[in-house]
Amino acid sequence: MADSSHDWHEWHTAYDQPDGPLARRLAAVQSCIASALSAAPPAPPAPIRVVSMCAGEGRDLLGVLERHPRAADVHGRLVELDPELAATARTRAPAGIEVLCGDAGMLSSYAGAVPADLVLVCGVFGNVSEDDMLHTVDLLPTLCAPAAHVIWTRHRRPPDATPAVRARFTANGFDELVFHAPEGTLFGVGMHRLARAPRPFSADGRLFEFVGYKNIDADVCAGCGFSYAVGRAEITPWLRSDARAFVAKLGRLDDAAARTRPAPGVWSPLEYACHVRDMLGVQTERVRLVQRAVDPEFVPMGRDERVVEDRYNEQGPVVVAGELVAAADAFATLLDGLDDDGWRRTGIYNYPERARRSVEWIAIHTNHELLHHRGDI
Repeated sequence: MADSSHDWHEWHTAYDQPDGPLARRLAAVQSCIASALSAAPPAPPAPIRVVSMCAGEGRDLLGVLERHPRAADVHGRLVELDPELAATARTRAPAGIEVLCGDAGMLSSYAGAVPADLVLVCGVFGNVSEDDMLHTVDLLPTLCAPAAHVIWTRHRRPPDATPAVRARFTANGFDELVFHAPEGTLFGVGMHRLARAPRPFSADGRLFEFVGYKNIDADVCAGCGFSYAVGRAEITPWLRSDARAFVAKLGRLDDAAARTRPAPGVWSPLEYACHVRDMLGVQTERVRLVQRAVDPEFVPMGRDERVVEDRYNEQGPVVVAGELVAAADAFATLLDGLDDDGWRRTGIYNYPERARRSVEWIAIHTNHELLHHRGDI
């Protein structure tokens, strides 16, 4: 993963929230991996060879190998550019699995590891240009052994590129075995099998340039990478998941660190946590208000004043963490109880500019606040 401006280590913690969208996508990917390993011919005569692009911590493959009966037959290479993520993967990798700290976009990163029986292209296509995405599919037959499986992921935010990806696999001689696109989510997981002869591999050239999704999607926060293209059904799972990820990060700080301001005029992690807790409460009341009033104008929450008046930095981190999670759950429960008309109702919001905003936008913006401020602590 080469997007150095994004905190990929923090991003991986969202996998630890069982009901979150990333955890659901991971489960779908792991189901495909398990199926592909089970379908492989018995070994000997040869092991099951696997390569994984932009492997991160290797949670998809390594998680399956912890419990799959063919795990001992699997050999391969995970390619990850970030040294810390690669180191984490290396600590979990069993014998036979190499972790290469290198650029997954370079074909040379796969020399000596292909042809592979299973190629993982997960978390790649949403972070590269469309041309590079299709170019990568065109070159996958050079990485594959006969009848190899390829598993890939791509979000389905508009404009949805997954139909073009699936068509490109077909054009390159792959049969589609699975395409997971659960209702109410925005992720897609595909699995294809090569149905024609592989093409010769060359270590020269590049598959893709990893640029990061916030450099592709215009409706994305430049600071934290959050995209406002969120499906309604994903909003409350993200709220609950991100609130727990937020307090988990706060909990890794000792009391002194939680109360320390890193620079003049910059809040401490505890002050950010108090702000997020109170913001969730304010958003809950705003949504309740618009259910009974027509286009009410929301009063600013007085974020800077609260820091001083409520003595944020003197509050207890453990208590604040519990209150933050409770506030997120209360907001999510309120949203879950709304009908379609309730989601469409509007009020006058004054940030980032004065505008009429729907409940759906308010909820998505609240998700943004959670993610963005998690990066501040």
